[in-house]
Amino acid sequence: NMNGYQTCLKLRETSNVPILFLTAKGLDSDKTLGFSSGADDYLAKPFSYSELTARVKALLRRYQVYKGKKEEISMDTEKDLSMDGLTLRYAQQNAEVNGKEVELTDIEFNILSTLMKNPKQIFSAEQLYEKAWNEPYYYSANNTIMVHIRNLRKKIEKDPANPVYIKTIWGKGYRFE
Repeated sequence: NMNGYQTCLKLRETSNVPILFLTAKGLDSDKTLGFSSGADDYLAKPFSYSELTARVKALLRRYQVYKGKKEEISMDTEKDLSMDGLTLRYAQQNAEVNGKEVELTDIEFNILSTLMKNPKQIFSAEQLYEKAWNEPYYYSANNTIMVHIRNLRKKIEKDPANPVYIKTIWGKGYRFE
């Protein structure tokens, strides 16, 4: 009894599987809602079979790349990072906010790790994408980064609308305070 947007939000609570919206709704507002709900890609009808196939292959490739990142991080060399009540724990691949454990997806962990390792440095959406996914940036990935930042803020910020840790620097990107 849920629509696609609600289903996507529910899935994102527990999973980082690739989500591709296939829909007849092609307005920018519909696409924005889809990406804001946690979609990784959005394809409006009519579309060609070759475009659908290419997008599915790209989503699967990216999923396989970042799903495996957890194993690539050397647990022996990475030290936990702590700043102002927020701790990023590498061995557990999660965070702790004021003593409370917070589960993160692999991508959220990679984004937060990049930002925390470089406090006060501004990262563009392109830079964050390439660091989190370990692959070249593509134009429509801006929305993907925005969604992951929003989800990350919901998990670590006391008030996500007024973030303390991850600041948006308009026209430039994001930085960790």
